[in-house]
Amino acid sequence: MRFERALLAVLIGVGISSHGAADERKLSFAAPAGLTVVNDHLYFGASDPDTGFELWMSDGTEAGTRQVKDIRPGFRGSYPAFITSFRDRVFFAADDGANGIELWTTNGSAQGTALVKDVQPGPNASTPNSLTVAGDHLYFVADDGQHGHELWRTDGTADATSLVADISPGSAGSVPRHLTAAGNHLFFVASDPAAGTEVWVTDGTPSGTRRVSDINPGSSDTTVHSLTALNDFLVVVAADEAHGIELWRTDAQANTRLIKDIRPGPAASRPRYLQRLNDRIYFQADDGKHGFELWRTDGTERGTQLVKDIRPGVESSLPSHLAVVDNVLFFAAMDGKHGVELWQSDGTTSGTRLTGDINAGTDSSSPGQLTAIGDALYFAAGTPAHGWELWSANKRTQALSMMTDVRAGKDSAYPHEFVALGKHIAFVADDDRGQARLWILKPNGETSLLHSGTSAR
Repeated sequence: MRFERALLAVLIGVGISSHGAADERKLSFAAPAGLTVVNDHLYFGASDPDTGFELWMSDGTEAGTRQVKDIRPGFRGSYPAFITSFRDRVFFAADDGANGIELWTTNGSAQGTALVKDVQPGPNASTPNSLTVAGDHLYFVADDGQHGHELWRTDGTADATSLVADISPGSAGSVPRHLTAAGNHLFFVASDPAAGTEVWVTDGTPSGTRRVSDINPGSSDTTVHSLTALNDFLVVVAADEAHGIELWRTDAQANTRLIKDIRPGPAASRPRYLQRLNDRIYFQADDGKHGFELWRTDGTERGTQLVKDIRPGVESSLPSHLAVVDNVLFFAAMDGKHGVELWQSDGTTSGTRLTGDINAGTDSSSPGQLTAIGDALYFAAGTPAHGWELWSANKRTQALSMMTDVRAGKDSAYPHEFVALGKHIAFVADDDRGQARLWILKPNGETSLLHSGTSAR
């Protein structure tokens, strides 16, 4: 049990305060994580000195911020993780101290918060993770104590929570990962004795669960780095001995093939940061001639092209943290003149340009946490005067502005987990004592700290 709880703490990235108990009580809750909006309410996990790390909710006001339920009474906490919206409810993994880490759901009230199913009966944990909605079901990975870590699905009720397929019989299981929804299908990576680690697909039934790739033929494993849905097929970043780490494609009918050997031969182009924009996927890759630069693909060899050599020659611009606002792709990159700054692209060479030099000169503002909300991009960036704080880029006006200096002065607030909550932006950032807290950015630019001692209702 100690191992499962330690694992869950790592998975959700729980912050540990350096302040004493008196400070914690004054702050009420801290270390918020897993921000998820359902029915105009924000759900998140947070730590309280009396109840430990539990599930909280907020309407964006201090009065409307409260703990949903003390699932594990006392100071130990239930450690809610993988908070996910499904059918106007919230689903998450938690440990009530009696059933181990299992699947829970809530409608926002203490009375409406309940265990969905004790997948591994008794105090042992099934440790549900990777909660992903596809079609009419919520899929997750769990261990029932008999089949090992396998793929499960639920419609939100105990009776309809079941094992999808026992892909690799035995106590270890197939260990599904990279769960990716594409229409009514769910693609994922799993391991079985016959073909090793490959890409699988399911429609939620045992007969509709099948392997769709054998990139490294036979029982040899294929190292799959990511899956990204594009129209009716999947773009796969995977490695084989002949081509290294390159782009592949597959679909529900197991039509699997290499898209393009961007860096010919066994050397790898290492595609990363895949982001869809319209009918193409943009990514970082190295063809061996231009360094790591911005590329795009439509799933064909001919349609896989370098967008722009931002830093000419073999040196890399390292485009990363790609995000889309309307039809504009934003990303962080460096051209050798401006440091790591915010760039944008419409998919053409001429339309790929520096958005703004936030930290002027060769020093970097290092934009990160790029998040599209409405017609604006929200991100974290750093300057010598203000540290790493919350910035925005307006797609329509092209204006770049620092939205707030949460931790005033040169110290950084490290803002992250930006989500829209009505007309407000909710996010996590450090306060002036370095404690991760929940903040609200209002339309008028005012920033307020959410803290409440209200008990669960």
